Amino acid sequence: MAGGAFGHDYKMEWVENERLRQDNSTINWIYIGVDTDRDAMAKIGLTTGSLGTRSNGTQNPFYALLCAFKIKEGVNADRVAFIEDSVKKFLSGSYQCIPHKISGRLSEWFYVTPMEMRERVNDFLYENFSSEMYCYHCNVRDIGVIYAWENPEFLQGRSRPRYQVNDLSSPPVDPNCYMPGGCGEDCDCWD
Repeated sequence: MAGGAFGHDYKMEWVENERLRQDNSTINWIYIGVDTDRDAMAKIGLTTGSLGTRSNGTQNPFYALLCAFKIKEGVNADRVAFIEDSVKKFLSGSYQCIPHKISGRLSEWFYVTPMEMRERVNDFLYENFSSEMYCYHCNVRDIGVIYAWENPEFLQGRSRPRYQVNDLSSPPVDPNCYMPGGCGEDCDCWD
């Protein structure tokens, strides 16, 4: 009998509970920061805490978060740091990393437009770390979608919402899916 003796589908219940857990998580992010006074540079960073700790944790008055990509809750801090280091190495292959003025040590800032960094980092994270990212593959559009947060205050001049994950792709959900990120069939939409 499908769904067990009492018609209860434990697999679907687990999937829904996990989706809710990830949707409500406010920890584990790879983020992109900007200097609003300089449009040809962007910063890559991580937090295993909430994004609020990174939105105003700098002495630069022109600093703002552009967006953040959601790493699944449950991924440990060492793995989050490894993901960030991998992103930095990837970016260093295409863009100049900006050294600190005094020490000469490499910073987390690169000479690249923030929107280009956003696109490149999204693709890199999906292609290399989809098992750790809160994401899905849309078969209709043949794209990987990472749930993320973006700063509409910076992008469109609207008020900034709380730090919550959203599907920022366009259109946001595969039209063949019954639920965001999954088609309801026995498939691997839930990466």
